[in-house]
Amino acid sequence: MVRRLTVTIFFLYAVGVVAITVFPIRVRSAAYWTGEPWWTMFHWIPGDVDAPSFVLNVIMFIPLGVLLPLLRPSLDAVRRLAGCAAAASSAIELIQFVLGMTLGSRRTVDVNDLIANTAGALLGLLILRLAVPSRRHRAAYGSGSPPSPSPPG
Repeated sequence: MVRRLTVTIFFLYAVGVVAITVFPIRVRSAAYWTGEPWWTMFHWIPGDVDAPSFVLNVIMFIPLGVLLPLLRPSLDAVRRLAGCAAAASSAIELIQFVLGMTLGSRRTVDVNDLIANTAGALLGLLILRLAVPSRRHRAAYGSGSPPSPSPPG
């Protein structure tokens, strides 16, 4: 029951992230972007971002850092979770790039989004670890079974 609820929350969260990062898709004719090269969609300079946008990207990925380790205990590790968050963020940026190139939506591909999203997931993991300090309890929560008692000693 608990696992099913966690999976449902994760699914709704993922749908919400897609709704925020991909939609609405604004289709524009090629004439709209005449004179502006496609590479202007890329923002590669870390730190060159407005603070509200960065903070919102961090907040958006906090639930990922809480939910993934509950669903996959192997992701209850900083490096693994960071890799997964960076991959998810990269997928979003790639989708935005492809939509920009094919439909003309021209959403920017920003390295700062990748940094903020990964940081948000790691902050989520920290929050989870503070809320449930025992790794065994976190793993048991995600599986839906109570943790086994620790041996006396």
